[in-house]
Amino acid sequence: MNRKIWMVCFILITLCAAPLYGLVVRSGDDVKIKADEVIDDDLIALGQNVCIEGKVNGDVYAFSQEVEIIGDITGTVFCGASTVDIDAQINGSIWAGAGKVSIAGNVYNNVLIFGGTLDVEENTRIGNDLIVYGGKVKIAGEVDGMIKGGMGTFVMSGKSANVNINADKITIKSGALISGDLVIESGQEPTIEEDAEILGEIRLKSIEDVDEEVAFAIVPIIAFLIIVFKVIVFIAKIIVGIVLIVLSKKYVRRIMDTMVTKPWHCLGWGFVGLIVIPVAVIILLSILFGYPFAVFGAYVYTIIFYLASIFAGLIIGEKVIRLFKKEGDVSLYLSFIVGMIVLFVLGLIPILGFIVKIIVLLFGSGMVLYGSWNLIREMKAKELI
Repeated sequence: MNRKIWMVCFILITLCAAPLYGLVVRSGDDVKIKADEVIDDDLIALGQNVCIEGKVNGDVYAFSQEVEIIGDITGTVFCGASTVDIDAQINGSIWAGAGKVSIAGNVYNNVLIFGGTLDVEENTRIGNDLIVYGGKVKIAGEVDGMIKGGMGTFVMSGKSANVNINADKITIKSGALISGDLVIESGQEPTIEEDAEILGEIRLKSIEDVDEEVAFAIVPIIAFLIIVFKVIVFIAKIIVGIVLIVLSKKYVRRIMDTMVTKPWHCLGWGFVGLIVIPVAVIILLSILFGYPFAVFGAYVYTIIFYLASIFAGLIIGEKVIRLFKKEGDVSLYLSFIVGMIVLFVLGLIPILGFIVKIIVLLFGSGMVLYGSWNLIREMKAKELI
């Protein structure tokens, strides 16, 4: 029965984790992908300066002081830097946060920018929407979808379907073409030069409309921050897990063995622990002298909650590796990294990710509680404590 369960889990994990198989990571003071270099997977680039001249057949995650992308990207570009300069064909989208952003070439999907200035240069085409929040925005290229966002200064000499913005100063220059509506919120009247074409309505938004638009605009910002937070938490758990293995490898192995030999006991302990401990904390808080014990219980509860995914990652990673390596020892470090990557990927899937998190929380916390309880009993039997 256990073998069938693990096989089903492995199939689901493999389907979700397969895209990470050949993940390429480059780091250093100066990271450069040369013009004749082709990367057939996602690229993570970390350094003082990042320059991508070659082709990347996947997504690009670039974080540095300066980012320059000249080579074509078949996926989406995520970058954070002081200066971002993109002159390439991007088959996906661009998500960027920077002091200065310059975009040329073709972007087949959306562009989302947070920064000081944005220049969309001539002969540039964005295949969908442009969402931008910054200081000064200049649009000289073509946007097939809508331009929306908030900025200090907006200058447009290119083309767009619709424009819906909040800006202090708005200039629509000669030669600009808006095939839809121009909807603005500004303290000043927009400057619309004589040869600019606006085929739809020119409309000033009411305060109520602006409030609704601001609420809608916050959604992509929150989504981006959530992703950043998840990455930070993921890195932190990797560090904590490695330190835990280094300091107490035997303890880690004993806890893992508990899950392997008695998984349903772990599930029961996890379910009971996650309900009983919070209830006990609340009861202790209502008792005059129970406050210190309530604080201790909350502290224990937090540790168990945090360690649950770490130990679950160890188990999952080892089971996956065992499907390929039948004999010999499996490194706890390798198991941990593989398992955490699998859990991270699964966590990004809306419905399945939530289900996996609940299962990991129940089994993982139960593993920690039940395994630690057994160790304490053994130590007491041997009069070690």
